[in-house]
Amino acid sequence: MSALRGFRSGLVWLVAAVSLLPLWVALRTDHRLLGEDPLITLTFAKNLARGDGFVFNHPPPVLGTTPPLFALLAGALDRLLPGAEPTAIAVWLSAACWVAVLWLILWFAGDLRLSSWQVAAIAGTVTATGWVTRLEFEAYLLAALLVLAIGLYARGRPAAAGAVAGLLFLTRGEGLLLFGLLAAATVLSELRGRTPRPAGPLGSATARLAAGFGVPVLAWTAYALPTFGGVLPNTLAAKIAQGSSGLWQPFLGQLATVWVPAWGRPLALGSAPLLSLAWALVAVGLVVMVRRGSRLLLLVAWTAAYVAGYAALGVAGYPWYACPVYLALAVLLGVGLGSVAGGLAARVRPRAVGVALAGACLAAVLLPLGAPTAVAVVRRTPSQRHLAYYEMARWFRDHVPADASIAYHEVGYLGYYTDNRIVDLLGLVTPGLTEHVAAGDFAWGFWRERPDYLVYLEGSRFFEGILRDPRFAAGYRPVVTLAGYDGKSLTIFGRAAGP
Repeated sequence: MSALRGFRSGLVWLVAAVSLLPLWVALRTDHRLLGEDPLITLTFAKNLARGDGFVFNHPPPVLGTTPPLFALLAGALDRLLPGAEPTAIAVWLSAACWVAVLWLILWFAGDLRLSSWQVAAIAGTVTATGWVTRLEFEAYLLAALLVLAIGLYARGRPAAAGAVAGLLFLTRGEGLLLFGLLAAATVLSELRGRTPRPAGPLGSATARLAAGFGVPVLAWTAYALPTFGGVLPNTLAAKIAQGSSGLWQPFLGQLATVWVPAWGRPLALGSAPLLSLAWALVAVGLVVMVRRGSRLLLLVAWTAAYVAGYAALGVAGYPWYACPVYLALAVLLGVGLGSVAGGLAARVRPRAVGVALAGACLAAVLLPLGAPTAVAVVRRTPSQRHLAYYEMARWFRDHVPADASIAYHEVGYLGYYTDNRIVDLLGLVTPGLTEHVAAGDFAWGFWRERPDYLVYLEGSRFFEGILRDPRFAAGYRPVVTLAGYDGKSLTIFGRAAGP
């Protein structure tokens, strides 16, 4: 018994040790040069902190960010922490959520029917495969809320699980899928008589789950409907339109041919990513979870529903859309690896030799699995594209009045680092363009808005229809050409009559 307590105490120290990696990654992240999409969200956070509401620098309000909860949290923290940049807040918030995933797995281990070896292995796999280049996104907030909701449900707290599922829905719309799965599992359990039913209007677990879910969702609905005219971000419609245009690679194709094979490559046999030890351990993990009836199967089911939904909608494939799939794979691999290690520790005698072999088993998998992650952190260099966009935004801030409007197809840097009105040619933060974007027409929105400035990326397909139009040559003149990226310049055109 004392040896068991010692092992569990060591497990706490292990989780504490691996929790240092997310903090190290946050320290090494240049928060000025984040990704385009996160800066769209943080533009809303910037304006929320100022008290201007959900606007992209200028009215009207628009729900142009996929994770409204992340924008609200970053905006609130910016208001509470004067002098802290929302970009730095976003990075540290994501790092804290990454750490939370590790501790939540440990906290709910008994409810999720995980052994100590499995917890240790999951902590290792979730850390070793960390999304170090996606730390500014809402991906880790989504992961933490997923694990928290499932853990609370497994512990028999349906109301709390429902409330967290509601927050998950406000983080990304696909969070709604988890509430559906929890509701279905609860109804099935009640029909089988496995869930006790106390008296009262909220006596059933299903009613408590629904009530918990309704609290954040109804509060958001009361705000969003009169403000935006809808509850869901318009970004999903924009990404579907991009997929329909045929100019972006589809989500499912990218997932199957690029993202998933790359995830298993560190444990591949030779140069064949499909012949990887990772997939064998993932299969072992799935079998173990099914046999034990682990509630973590809800995570697997949610991931499958997420993939099926995005594939059916024909969403364009952006690399960060793979993060939820990576989380499920890391958990499955951790369960499989922990099961193998636990088997060695239990069966090999003397016990010390078994434990040593189990530890070696973990190290043999986690070290090669985590090597690319460590290299990505150590060798991380600023993106030339992001550097170019940062300098472009500085030029506008120094030379253009804040009431001038600027059109471009990537608007995160322009939105965050200027206070100008931004015209988004892809329709993420400029509503009413998705039908035309789906048809590959990026000029319609430009002529509808007639902005004061256009940023032209040399050779980009997004501007062909605009530049060929006789009205453009008659109404716009080149103002300055800036250094771009990948050998392409950025030319800024201004209205001939001035802003």
